[in-house]
Amino acid sequence: MPMRPLRLPGDLVPLAEMLVKTFQYPENPEWGIRADEEEDLAREIRNLRRIWPIVRAFQFVSPALRDLLRGFVWEEDGRIVGVVLCQHQGTTRSWGIGIVGVLPEHRGRGIARALLMRALDDLRSWDADKAILSVIDRNVPAYGLYKSVGFEHYSGAVELECGPSGRVDVPALPTGYVAEPVRPSRLWRLRYELDQRITPPEVRRYQPVVIGRYRPPVAVRAILPAVRLLQRREERAIAVRQSEDGRLVALGRYDVPKRPGGVNSIRVSLDPEHARLADHLVAYHVDRALTRGPGRRVGFPIPSWMTGLVESAERAGFKRRVTYHNLGLSF
Repeated sequence: MPMRPLRLPGDLVPLAEMLVKTFQYPENPEWGIRADEEEDLAREIRNLRRIWPIVRAFQFVSPALRDLLRGFVWEEDGRIVGVVLCQHQGTTRSWGIGIVGVLPEHRGRGIARALLMRALDDLRSWDADKAILSVIDRNVPAYGLYKSVGFEHYSGAVELECGPSGRVDVPALPTGYVAEPVRPSRLWRLRYELDQRITPPEVRRYQPVVIGRYRPPVAVRAILPAVRLLQRREERAIAVRQSEDGRLVALGRYDVPKRPGGVNSIRVSLDPEHARLADHLVAYHVDRALTRGPGRRVGFPIPSWMTGLVESAERAGFKRRVTYHNLGLSF
């Protein structure tokens, strides 16, 4: 049978090569993996291969690391032509289906459906309660496949980008707020605190705000220093609070490679009731990303329900690259 389980770390390199060829869309080039993203993907694969002996050792005692990445590949003539990848959502019973892909010359044969159905069967056997995935809004064949097996549309996201345009004018932080740096070890706690208050009910249905989705398992925390050392990326985060009562209203961070090539990225989470912070937060993080990682474009993914952030990013010069539908399935 051409379908088999994913084998790590041996499948990593051929899988990366296959994915670059898979996610190219001549009719919609903005959807495809670009050269700078390919550089980042290659580095991540190399880093994962380097730390795999450590990961393997911890997998014997940690279920969380056993579920770091699971999936199935479709192989023909010794070559991977299709794949489905699944990842456990923290210590919950939810899973994310990160990738369903088939090489263009092998599409139309039911390979994607077969891989997806096998993955869903396995998730059921692993006592999963939910599965989530994202699909480009105009990718009609993929969207139709997911809907046909029971996924429903519950939310979405917008991926924006801007070019390496140099320094940015950063408006002052509005009166009544204070910003503070956040240590990496505390970031998950603050994300959990903020998301508890601002996540819409329709999103919570498939992405519940429970501590198991945010707190890294002990084994994962043990290998994070090695991962960060190999990644050689600079990541800094800030939290914004109300001056009067210390209430957390926003989180932001930038992430830039410290080697040539690759892509800068920023992320911001903002309480919609404090939308006047958006222009400051977007400009501040773009400026830091371009200052610390000059010469690269900046990617900015935003949940579609954070409309104030999307509008602020567009005012700052970001362009929409692609819109995603988020879909969920309950078992």
